[in-house]
Amino acid sequence: MKHSHSTPSIRFHIDPIFKEELKKLPWHIPISTWKENGVQTLDIKRGISRHTVIFVKSGRFSFGVKEISEEISKKEINNYEQLLLSGIHTLIPAGFVVREENPIAIQTPIGIQYEENFVSHTITVLVQKVIPDSLLYSRNFRKENRQIIWDAIVRLFVQLHSNGIYWGDASLANTLIKFEKRKIPFVGMKTILIAYLSDAETVEIRPKLSRSMREADLNFFFESMEWIIEDLRASGFVRDEIATEKDKVYIKNRYILLYKVEQKKKKFEHQTKFNIDKFLGSIFDPTYVDLFLKHIEEHKWYMSERTHHDVSLDVATRNWYETIFVPMCELFRSEGILDLFKGKTAAELYIEIMTNKYFLSQRSGKDVGMVTAMRDYAQQFGAIENDDPLLKQITDTMLKILGLKEETIEE
Repeated sequence: MKHSHSTPSIRFHIDPIFKEELKKLPWHIPISTWKENGVQTLDIKRGISRHTVIFVKSGRFSFGVKEISEEISKKEINNYEQLLLSGIHTLIPAGFVVREENPIAIQTPIGIQYEENFVSHTITVLVQKVIPDSLLYSRNFRKENRQIIWDAIVRLFVQLHSNGIYWGDASLANTLIKFEKRKIPFVGMKTILIAYLSDAETVEIRPKLSRSMREADLNFFFESMEWIIEDLRASGFVRDEIATEKDKVYIKNRYILLYKVEQKKKKFEHQTKFNIDKFLGSIFDPTYVDLFLKHIEEHKWYMSERTHHDVSLDVATRNWYETIFVPMCELFRSEGILDLFKGKTAAELYIEIMTNKYFLSQRSGKDVGMVTAMRDYAQQFGAIENDDPLLKQITDTMLKILGLKEETIEE
């Protein structure tokens, strides 16, 4: 019996949003031949890949198309969808298209048998203005710039692992770096570096990741740093040594710290029903989460005393945020105090001044008061003597927000 297909059978498993654009493309021929067959391909620098990958423009959208098996296509598209639902920075899946080619003839003891021959294509929407590894590491970077890149990748790892997601093929080649404008609470729009997971073939989603799986992901990434850099160097992209042991130590230490922060934030949010990132901004020190909770618990006690009934922690959190934290941060911004402490966010400034007050009071054996704490903090972190009138004005307003009088505090 002869098996042949004059025209390959095509199956579409794609999001209706992209259906019109994707059905125009010539799926009956290999994607490696599309350019010579009139498809508008895009000349985009990309990372090293073991699969055939092309970028195309069709109608309103641009797509990345990867040739792979049907089983992996299904898994990868599902993984992308689950990652996006978890808030992970990754590619937007458009779906997958399968081409059924002539069956493969296999000689067996009972004669020739025919095996199905399907070629699948994972399709993702092209992410605009990303920097692939081959371009990102092609220039000399100062240590500080490299660490900004590592920080973005560490945040991606932490986000994945905190959501029970094992990457499985964590590497520089499977990471895209993008500059994005983000609104920072009480600061405004700021450009930050974001790392995107760009290959979800090996992703596993579990209720929780073990420590050994988290370490395996990191260790694989460290190994990939070596062979990816070698590939890039062989291609003439890289001049400097950028995957040093110091880089790996930096990544591991930042990961340990930020993973701890994330676990504390999840516990905080469970207790208070309050999203730290959304309302307070990024926090990079686990002790800050504890200190915010301590301030809220003290506020809860004051509220309960004032109202003569026990106030719940989530109600106290909202009240603390609206009546203390927001007015305090607005004060820092309106008075230009953030200009005195370059690089600090309003949230960091709030917690650090309060923490400084706590430690000064512990050291002196009495509450030193807000003015003293503010002046001491200013002397440590950049304000000058000429700023004293401004600092006095600000601390007076801070005391009003807190409902306190400096005289009674310092006694």
